[in-house]
Amino acid sequence: MFEELERRSAVVFVHPNASPDPAAHQLGLPDSLIDFTSDTTRAVAQMLYSNRFARTPNVKYILSHAGGVIPYLAGRFAIVDEMNVIPDAEKRQTAAATLRRLYYDTALSFGPPVLNMLREVVGLTQVLFGTDFPYFRRDLAVRCADHMRQTVALSDGEPRAILHGNAQRLFPRLHHVLAVPQG
Repeated sequence: MFEELERRSAVVFVHPNASPDPAAHQLGLPDSLIDFTSDTTRAVAQMLYSNRFARTPNVKYILSHAGGVIPYLAGRFAIVDEMNVIPDAEKRQTAAATLRRLYYDTALSFGPPVLNMLREVVGLTQVLFGTDFPYFRRDLAVRCADHMRQTVALSDGEPRAILHGNAQRLFPRLHHVLAVPQG
């Protein structure tokens, strides 16, 4: 499957699933609070250190929920690279370089601390507005978009890039669909 995705230079959206482990549900918390971010982080680590990302350099991966806790753990990934404890490191880029080529959506992850971490770790050109539809209520998603337009964490032009400009660059054939009226 990944060979075909590579051949097509596909865009792949990576979204977690509810944990099948009953222990993950003992607290009665929604999966989106802890498990989704952990699941996404585990998937990225697995794909990085199994060299899956290295073998699919033309695939553009979008990670939901700002990549889980990937931005927070970027320094730890750098330490693992420096320690050279995972086999076949010569076949892949550093974690930092790989993380900078991935895309991150803002579903449930749109506050200033997350945006600042994304800016620092991957750059805001890799960030796409996400709504987590159909799991997130529409009114809350609209409020998130309004927050993007008004937050002090973003400077001139950055809200527009995250809300639609970066997606237009990633999906050029959909430019007319993603166009936002001026004003």
